[in-house]
Amino acid sequence: MTTDLKNALTATQENLGEIGVEDALVREVLSYRLLIERLGESDNNDWWESMILTELGRDRLDEVTPKTAAKARIDLAQRVGRKVEQDRTEKNTISLFYLGPTVEAQISAELEDISESTQFEMLESLTETTGTTDWTADLVDNVDLEFSEEGEVLRLGPDTLEEAQLKSRTTMRRVARECFAGYGQSAEGSLQVPYYKVEL
Repeated sequence: MTTDLKNALTATQENLGEIGVEDALVREVLSYRLLIERLGESDNNDWWESMILTELGRDRLDEVTPKTAAKARIDLAQRVGRKVEQDRTEKNTISLFYLGPTVEAQISAELEDISESTQFEMLESLTETTGTTDWTADLVDNVDLEFSEEGEVLRLGPDTLEEAQLKSRTTMRRVARECFAGYGQSAEGSLQVPYYKVEL
C-alpha cells in the first residue's frame, strides 16, 4: 500500500506542476489534499460521498467544464474535504483542507490561471482501503505527531497555534504535513479529522 500511495503523491505533485502550479508549498498542500480526497471517496474508504477523482468524475466534469476540468476537480475536491472537516471541528481551527487565510489566498492565486488539463491518472487508479493506523508514516518526512483523541477528531500538538504563525510558510508547511500525517489514524469507514486550535 505504501508504495502505491507514495507513487500517487509524487505523480500528483508532478501533475500539478504540469498544469501550472508553480509554488512548491501550494503543490505540496494540494497533493496531500487530493490524495486524502481520493482515499476518502465512496469506492475507497467511504469517508464521504464523492467520486470527483474517479474516471467517472473526470468524464462528468469534462462534459460540463471541458476547458477548466482540472481546476474544477481540484476546487470540488477541496470543498468536499473542507466541509467534512468544518462539520467535525470547532471554530478557530486549522486543518488540512483549511490552513488559514494566508495559505488559502496563495492556493487560490495559484489556481486562478490554470488552463491546462490533466487526468490525475495515478489518483484515478488508486484503490486503497486503510485497515491499519499510521499508514501515512512513510509518506512524509520529519513528522513526529502529538495528538489527543476526541472521538471523530484528533487535536494535534500540545500547543495552540497563534494567529501570527499562520503567516509563516515554514510553520504552515509543518502543519500541513502533520495534518496529512494525522489522517493516517483513519481507517476504512472510520474517519478521524486532525486539526490544530488557533488562538486569535
